[in-house]
Amino acid sequence: MMTRAFFLVVAAAVLCAPGAVPQNQVPRTAVCTADNSERTSVAAVAADPRGWMGKCVVVEGLYSNERVFEDVDAIYGVTDHSIGGFVDGLGAVAGALRGEFVGRVSDCATAEETLLTAQLRAPGISLHERVLGCTRDVGPFLMFMSTGALEPSGLKRRLPGGKGGDLVVAPADWEHRATVAQKAGVFAFALRGDNVEGVARILLDRYRADQLLADKGSALAKLKGVSGDPVIFMQRGPGDDEAAGEACWCLTRDCAKVWPIDSRDADNQGSRPYACLRIEGVKREGAWRYRHDASHDLNGLGEP
Repeated sequence: MMTRAFFLVVAAAVLCAPGAVPQNQVPRTAVCTADNSERTSVAAVAADPRGWMGKCVVVEGLYSNERVFEDVDAIYGVTDHSIGGFVDGLGAVAGALRGEFVGRVSDCATAEETLLTAQLRAPGISLHERVLGCTRDVGPFLMFMSTGALEPSGLKRRLPGGKGGDLVVAPADWEHRATVAQKAGVFAFALRGDNVEGVARILLDRYRADQLLADKGSALAKLKGVSGDPVIFMQRGPGDDEAAGEACWCLTRDCAKVWPIDSRDADNQGSRPYACLRIEGVKREGAWRYRHDASHDLNGLGEP
């Protein structure tokens, strides 16, 4: 990963070169700071990105997984009040952090195109051919985002019956239900049997399989000690040629009132009362292809 300082130097050098054409109509002759930025809200920027494009802004919000959210409703998709942004050097953090965020409003779609066409003027910090802060290829984000003091939000995840979320129990007629259940069963059998070769074949990743079987702290590690079939959840939102679901096993006596309502909370943190395997599908040339994701991350909010 390249550092913020390096990108600022590169951006300044290229933009000052004769004939350089600013991308995204974003002037980058000055770094945005709390002193030279306009105070506004995440909701305002999300609602009118063109009106804010290129401006230095200060917003208050909740930071999680390279996005700044207005509030918990935005985290759970009740509103679209969120914008992209990346805090350099922060690393993985549990839940969401609360604070002030400063940056220049830019556009993810243009930034991604600029990066993928190998132009050095690509804004923001990049990794693996992606602009960090742009987990989606559309919408506004804060370029070279910086922060004031950050503190844990203390927010807890929403439970079944709560507003928002992108997971629902898969209906019987969901065309991927049987496939997800079958693949989840094969995975659980290999995991419970400490069959590293079997897990590696399923995940298509021997390194991840070794990590998974050696792990003692994630919810998936606890799956070895429980039996039973998973509950299959369907993720709302993918298009006609995409699908996603979560196969979740209950690690306690009864999970009816504590299942995740959003895929962000199906993250296999060790505190979860459930363990989940994500299965994604994509349709190519008329045939479905599936991918297993046994991630252990920290994107979800804490246990209530």
